[in-house]
Parts: sequence; structure tokens; C-alpha cells
Amino acid sequence: MLKLPSKLQTIFAFLLTAGLFFILHSCTEPAPDGSFAKQAEAGEAHFMKYCARCHGEDGKGIVIDSLGTQPADLTQIMKGRRSKEFPILEVAFQIDGREMAKAHGARDMPVWGEVFSEEEYMNEGEIKGKLGELIAYIIEIQE
Repeated sequence: MLKLPSKLQTIFAFLLTAGLFFILHSCTEPAPDGSFAKQAEAGEAHFMKYCARCHGEDGKGIVIDSLGTQPADLTQIMKGRRSKEFPILEVAFQIDGREMAKAHGARDMPVWGEVFSEEEYMNEGEIKGKLGELIAYIIEIQE
């Protein structure tokens, strides 16, 4: 067996490790369009834009003195639930807010369905798409 000086062994080991890292890194492909991972990635961007100022960048909620009801810890939606199924429709209705606002009066959380429709000129399909992406991200941050 060939015996290399220790300095050459170190260089060889480094190059081998770097080469393996490069090979492994180059083999990872981005998530395909339409996949849950892509939805969650888009949802994270929406979350940071629309939700993080009240729910915090980590989704755990922040204290806002001017609100009667504090923003929810969105990482704990599944905690204490009997079902293991994420309540997609319940969360979608809460975020959208248009139906809930009519039934329950004013709320502290913005009625995002109206915001997306009236201020961002989205149609119902686009709103549902954005809600789906937000929900995919919220599912990802569950503890």
C-alpha cells in the first residue's frame, strides 16, 4: 500500500471530501413545480409578507398590546387535537375571513380574502392558490 506524507494525506482527504460534497450537492434537484414543498416555499414568502408582523417570523405569535385577542401560535394548531388531520378548511376560512366576518362581526385579524380580492385584484382561483400556499407553509411549521 502506498504511504503518503501526512500533509499530502490531509490535502487528499480534503479534496476527496470536497469532491463528494460537490457530487451530492449537484445531485439534489429543486422540488418540482406544484409539489407540496414548492407550495410551502411560496407560502413562506407570503407568510413573511402578510402574517409575520403579528404571528412572528417563527409563527409563534407576538404580543400586541392594542389587540384584545392576541395572535395565535400557528406552530401549535395540531396540539391537543383528536384528529391527526390538519384542519385545512378551518384554517383557510380563518385566513380568508370573508365568511367568518359576515357571521361573527368585526375581528382583529385582517380579512385577507378581501385584501387579496380588492387590493391585489386577485380572482377566486388566485386567492385559493395563495391560501393553499400559506396553509402548506403553516403545516410545515407545526411542532
